[in-house]
Amino acid sequence: MKMLLTVEFPPEPFNSLVRSGKVGETIGRILESIKPETAYFSEQDGKRGAIFVVNVKTPSDVPFFAEPFFLTSRPLVNSAF
Repeated sequence: MKMLLTVEFPPEPFNSLVRSGKVGETIGRILESIKPETAYFSEQDGKRGAIFVVNVKTPSDVPFFAEPFFLTSRPLVNSAF
């Protein structure tokens, strides 16, 4: 089933990743891991954000999609089926 995964990146540590030039590599690694069907990057409530459409086989797979973001930037992650 398809799931909508929204991610809101807090200013820190995300700004530090941008300044250091590591954000592209970090996001690229996450996208290679979760393989979203589509990915949109935009502003959400005045912060950097992203929306992904991912294919989830079972609800127990949801942490697989969210965890890479938690390990890099302390984001707010929401999902909806």
